[in-house]
Amino acid sequence: MQKQRNRPRKNTPHNVKVMNQETDNVLGRVVDITADGLMLVVSSAIEVGRQFDFRIILPRMVEGKVDIVVKAEAVWCKQDTNPRYFKVGFRFENMSGNEGFTLEDVMHRMNLVG
Repeated sequence: MQKQRNRPRKNTPHNVKVMNQETDNVLGRVVDITADGLMLVVSSAIEVGRQFDFRIILPRMVEGKVDIVVKAEAVWCKQDTNPRYFKVGFRFENMSGNEGFTLEDVMHRMNLVG
């Protein structure tokens, strides 16, 4: 499988949750993240190509923000080593410059990027 990632991802030791903006339910927990996309651990498989409006709950307030809202598309899905869960890779679709800057700032402050 060819790598499609533009930036190296870092695993996060923080419990960062992603909400489905449509249902306001927790969709999953962030495993790793960049300003281009993220990987979530979720409780049920997600169809590749499915799009979501995410609300990423920031582990720390940055510039007065506690979350970031972004569209994302599922680009792969596979069962986790724990068969009760799945890992899903998402690519951000419409992250604005300000949102991307905020996310990058959070990742740096939380030592999630080198």
